[in-house]
Amino acid sequence: MQQAAERFKPRPKFIELEWEALSNFNIDAMSGLVGDAGARVTQNLIRQVKFKFPVILKKEVNLIGGFGYRHEQFKFDRISQPGHPFFERFEDKSLKRIMSSFYFKKDLENERFLFVFLNNSLNSDEPQFRNFLDQLKSSFAVIYGKRANPNKELGYGISFGYDLGQPAVFPLLIYNNDFSLHWGLELLLPKSAKLRYSPSNTFHFYATAELQGASYHVQDSVLAGFTGLEFRRSSVRSHLRVEREVYDWLWVGATAGYRVPLNIFLSEPRENRRNSLIELDVRTTVYFNLSVFIVPPAKLYKRAKGSG
Repeated sequence: MQQAAERFKPRPKFIELEWEALSNFNIDAMSGLVGDAGARVTQNLIRQVKFKFPVILKKEVNLIGGFGYRHEQFKFDRISQPGHPFFERFEDKSLKRIMSSFYFKKDLENERFLFVFLNNSLNSDEPQFRNFLDQLKSSFAVIYGKRANPNKELGYGISFGYDLGQPAVFPLLIYNNDFSLHWGLELLLPKSAKLRYSPSNTFHFYATAELQGASYHVQDSVLAGFTGLEFRRSSVRSHLRVEREVYDWLWVGATAGYRVPLNIFLSEPRENRRNSLIELDVRTTVYFNLSVFIVPPAKLYKRAKGSG
């Protein structure tokens, strides 16, 4: 049963291309400085590419590196106050993220393990060396866990990042359990919960809920008298996803989900929502994601895990 369950688990993604779009939704910008205005977002388009590569692959130590690029743009109509600085500034202007990451996992004695994740990214409308530290957004997680059996892991740790839109530290609890040939559960609380059903080695279904946030440094002036601002946001996203093998190493995925915004605002650097300059009230909306990705060939993957 253990070997069968291993065969039905998804293989890691090395290269992934994603396209995501949200349906039309309404947004209100509220500000004591420039007044209030409302609009409809007719386009919220996201394109992303991610690349992972092994640095160390040994029996007791794994180190995986990664790079990525994300590009997001907006279009508005039905603007109640034409010329409002928020809608004027973000109309057809993109937010960009250039990312690097490392995943480290080391097996310890008595079936215990240590996992460390580190991500650094330049988040801005115009990533560049000018104002480098203002654009740099770092996040990390450290988890100490125990392997109860070959298919079950439990652990706890700490995380720092922008899941709430602004910098925050919070505890983590993990529980991973491939409890049958077809079913698996991955909990990384309070960040995400994922249930997987794999009817075969070439087909995977997911039901996921996750907390997602980011902070972007806006280089060009949005408001008179401010040279650089932070656009911060967070939301809860729940979705259903299917992944299907096209060829041994080539896969496609499709997602349909629902986004519930939490905190979205524009502020000066290092300020929080209480001191926001523009606060945004964003309606819930559905979103769709399509992706194409490359995984290691099955024979190579089994050989690397020592089961081929």
